[in-house]
Amino acid sequence: MLSMLIGSRMTVLLAAVACMLGAFTVCANVGLLAASAWLISAAALHPPVSELSVAIVGVRFFGLARAICRYGERYVSHNVTFRLLADLRVWLYSRVEQLTMRELTAFAKGDIFSRLVADVETLQFFYLRAVFPVLIAVLVVTTVVILLAWLADWLIWPVLGLIVLTGCIVPIGMYYLGSKAGSAAIAARAGFQELLADSIEGITELAAFGQAKTQADKVLIAAASLQSSQKKANTMTVLADTVGVLGLNFTVLIVIGLAARQVADGQLNGVYLAVVALAVQGSFEAVLPLTAVVSYLRESAAAVARLKQIASKVSAVAVQGIAPKEPLTLAADKLSFSYLPGQEQVFSYLPGQEQVLTDISFCLPPGKKLAVVGASGAGKSTIAGLILRFWDSSQGRLLLNGKDIRQYAPEQVRKLISVVSQDTYLFNASIRDNILVAKPNAAPAELMAAVEAAGLNDFLAKLPQGLNTLTGQNGLALSGGERQRIALARALLKTAPVWLLDEPTAGLDAEAEQVVMNHILQAAVGSSMLLITHRLTGLEVMDEIIVLENGKVAEQGTCQQLLAARGLFYQMWTLQLDMLNIS
Repeated sequence: MLSMLIGSRMTVLLAAVACMLGAFTVCANVGLLAASAWLISAAALHPPVSELSVAIVGVRFFGLARAICRYGERYVSHNVTFRLLADLRVWLYSRVEQLTMRELTAFAKGDIFSRLVADVETLQFFYLRAVFPVLIAVLVVTTVVILLAWLADWLIWPVLGLIVLTGCIVPIGMYYLGSKAGSAAIAARAGFQELLADSIEGITELAAFGQAKTQADKVLIAAASLQSSQKKANTMTVLADTVGVLGLNFTVLIVIGLAARQVADGQLNGVYLAVVALAVQGSFEAVLPLTAVVSYLRESAAAVARLKQIASKVSAVAVQGIAPKEPLTLAADKLSFSYLPGQEQVFSYLPGQEQVLTDISFCLPPGKKLAVVGASGAGKSTIAGLILRFWDSSQGRLLLNGKDIRQYAPEQVRKLISVVSQDTYLFNASIRDNILVAKPNAAPAELMAAVEAAGLNDFLAKLPQGLNTLTGQNGLALSGGERQRIALARALLKTAPVWLLDEPTAGLDAEAEQVVMNHILQAAVGSSMLLITHRLTGLEVMDEIIVLENGKVAEQGTCQQLLAARGLFYQMWTLQLDMLNIS
């Protein structure tokens, strides 16, 4: 995490350039004030214009230099900040992508989003208002001390002492005074966003049960708490700025007093009285931002701690590689899975029970077609979640080419699997873009072949914009069957070595179901297939069928063997036939 905040070599180089430009800006300001003060003071004595020419040129030079350096410092420092934010978002998203559902549920709803957005945004001030001011202040103060040692050594210790008081001691004191304010503001913001996410997600249920007003009141209370905590944090920031300005004015008064005494004793030309005072005042441009550094450091530290919580959840198992054309064998060895307390209610795969799967074993070599059937809640979809690394098994192992699947990065495993789930997610984009998610660089001919194989041609012919038709938020502009066909087109376009089908024909009529399944079987020739379904018709083409009951294997064999055994599969099959005959 620290290396990510430091950034790449280019980021570090640009940060150094920004600091140098910032220091030059302050030094140019000191030079501008000093030259202007000397020019005005000297001009009051009516000297020849030739004696003022150097000062006139100096004022012009420092004025232009200040403007140019300030622009350059802002440009480069903001470039560094945007680079940092981009790197942080990529770094954090890559960690979130590796988390299983078990690890994700350790965070409250909306909390992950809050960390991805708000906490990363908090770190935009890490360089601008925490790192750069300190480095610039060190450079400027060092320069000022060297100049004072050459021009007015009697000012070194008073000025240095007051700078340390204003730029170091006061900020440290403010840090302890407001140590709870920054953390409280971040916690309140996370709580508010979590509550807001829950409210938006459940707005339909809240309205249906007449609880919308109650929930709205809770949101208002959370918003008030957030506003109060932010007000306290802002109060500490304003107080720190006020103390800094007081330190500046006090320092200038001390310098004027000491300089006036030197003038009275004849040790300092009166022309330099204003020069000394304004030069010290100008140097405080680098000191004043230090009063707010601690507050930004505190907020940045709190944000980093929250981001590190996500990184700490990522498994430290060494990631192994998979050859792109390597034949894949997927196997389960006494696989068991149970939810953490409370998670079974969140995901509702097996309500009221924590143990979902117990001692599941199977082997899926290349070319084999395996079906998993069972009643709702038997644990079928959980197997799919384990294969896709949304969850990790409690006991037993899932093996990919003989190695534990947890030794491979989740995204690497998912690239090898074409998935059609019963809950198809569509982005708020065109149908074309939603299909190309599976293979962004697909040729137009490949895309159209997948569209035809999924049975989308007739549907697209009725749309004025065809493939460019927008699907709406979560695909709600389309019917369930249409969303399912788009999911099938994705899988057909991907053509991965393993097919994972979880109720792939949900929402389709019997005739369309048969057509789509024929297309899938043709496309999956040579690939292994795991079909999860509650429909038992058409399973004669499967090489093996596993029948689940309460998370355990009740029966296992071919369709003919299971029908001949007249066990649970036969009962389910007979019941479905009777229902079809009745309908």
